[in-house]
Amino acid sequence: MKKNTFKPGTKITIFFIFFGVLFFSLGVWQIERGQAKTKILNEFNSNLKKNPSQISNTSQKWDRVYVNGTWIGSEQILIDNIIHRGIAGYKVITPFKINEIDKIILIDRGWIKQNEYRDDIPEINILEQDETVSGILELPELGLVLSDDLVTDEWPKVSQTKNFDTISKEYDVELFPMILLADPIHKNSLEYIKITPTNMTPIKHYGYSAQWFLMFIVLCSMYIWYGFNRNEK
Repeated sequence: MKKNTFKPGTKITIFFIFFGVLFFSLGVWQIERGQAKTKILNEFNSNLKKNPSQISNTSQKWDRVYVNGTWIGSEQILIDNIIHRGIAGYKVITPFKINEIDKIILIDRGWIKQNEYRDDIPEINILEQDETVSGILELPELGLVLSDDLVTDEWPKVSQTKNFDTISKEYDVELFPMILLADPIHKNSLEYIKITPTNMTPIKHYGYSAQWFLMFIVLCSMYIWYGFNRNEK
C-alpha cells in the first residue's frame, strides 16, 4: 500500500499562508474590538451611577456633569431623522452659556415628534433664563448621512447629523468641545432617549471573531486534505 505524502505545492502554500494569516488576524482583531467595547460599556455604566460634578475644562466624554448658566433659544438646531418608538422626530440641540468657564455648550434637550408636514418645524421655543442642567457628556460620530447638505441655513436649523464638528461650524463663538445630553428631570427637557455608547455590542464582535476563526480552521483542513490527495491517481 502506497503511503501518501504531503505535497500541496508552492502556489497553494502561498495561497494558504496569505489567507490563513488574514483570517486569523481578523479573528484576533475582532476579539480586541470586543474587549475595547466592553471597557467602554463598563466605564459608561459606571459613570451613569455617579453624582454629577461641576463641568470644567478637564471634563471628558461620558462624564456626568452639571452646568450653571443661561439658555440661548435663538440659535437652536434640530437633528433630523431620529426614530423613537417607531415615530419620526428630531433631537433638539440648544446652546447654553456656562457661567463657570465662560463658554457655550450645546445641550441635547431630548426628542420631539415631527409635525405632519416636514416644512412645519415643531415648537421648540425656550425662555432664555438661568438654570442648572445636569447630564452626560458625549461626542457623537458623523455616522450615516442622507444628504450632502448637512445643515439648513435659517434658524432653527435642521441638521442631518449630531456630529459635533459638523454642527459647531454653525456658531461663531467658542464652544465647549462636547455635547451635554440633559437628564430628563429638568423642566426644559424633552423626551429622553438613552445614549448607546457603541455602535456594535461586544457580543457581535466576538461572533464575527468566531466566524473568522472558523474560516481559518476550514482553510487549514482544506490545505491538509489537498496536500495529501494532490498526487493521487
